[in-house]
Amino acid sequence: MNNPFAEKISDEDELTLIEESVQGNRSSLEKLILRHQAWIYNIVFKMVMDHDDASDVTQEILVKMITGLSSYDSRKAMFRTWLYRIAVNHILNMKKKKFEIRINDFDKYVPLIEKLPDNRSFSHPDSEILAEELKTGCMMGMVMCLNRRERLVFILGAVFGVTDVVGSELMEVSRDNFRKILSRSREKVYSHMNGACGHVNPENKCRCSYKTKAFFDMGMLDPVNTRYYKPDNMKVRDAVNLKFEEFDRNYYGPFLDHFRDQPFYNSPDMVLWLRNMLGCEEFQSLFDVH
Repeated sequence: MNNPFAEKISDEDELTLIEESVQGNRSSLEKLILRHQAWIYNIVFKMVMDHDDASDVTQEILVKMITGLSSYDSRKAMFRTWLYRIAVNHILNMKKKKFEIRINDFDKYVPLIEKLPDNRSFSHPDSEILAEELKTGCMMGMVMCLNRRERLVFILGAVFGVTDVVGSELMEVSRDNFRKILSRSREKVYSHMNGACGHVNPENKCRCSYKTKAFFDMGMLDPVNTRYYKPDNMKVRDAVNLKFEEFDRNYYGPFLDHFRDQPFYNSPDMVLWLRNMLGCEEFQSLFDVH
């Protein structure tokens, strides 16, 4: 899987797919979407924490890509920059999603988790799956407490390893500003997790395995249908395929490893969605797509 966020990439083959797509070659358009759908979906999912919302937002971004493809000018920007700027701007300006309304404040979220009763004797045949599901979901909830711009920079820079060179292009800020936002967001998440989470700081009492019964009893954990823990998926670090020695030289390394060990999620079948959409006469007429 090619990482579109690598600092040095070539988009020559993508330019061919773009040209063919604009000329009406649906196969080339499908290849273009297949190349980027998973990356867009994973960014969006980590922003909204819900698969249905992430699917809808990903489709909205891809519609903007499809309808704007004929206006893309390779002399002004790489396709990666053009596409992910569309994604960034859409994410920053979209209507608030349900988890953004529910989870948005560290000072409310962390005490809420800590106050849930511990149960060290809870026994379940899938207890490890339940604990991993809770761990992944809880960590995503921590990131939800950042404002949108900080959250997006954290996901791009801290989780996906996007450099300030690429990140500044996508966020349309200076490299220095990207680094400052990344540093601020990383420190916020770290300080709150370091003060509460036993995975980050062993001296903390909060453990996912102790909290599973409380969440299970509330119907928020289902070992058969996990929302966040996907053991068969590749991990983020494998998809990104980058080395993180820089972070491993300081205390952020082990902390960020927890995020990079999370699943890289499979996106819905956007090609099937595309075929259905392009077959709709109303869509073709509205956007002049044939």
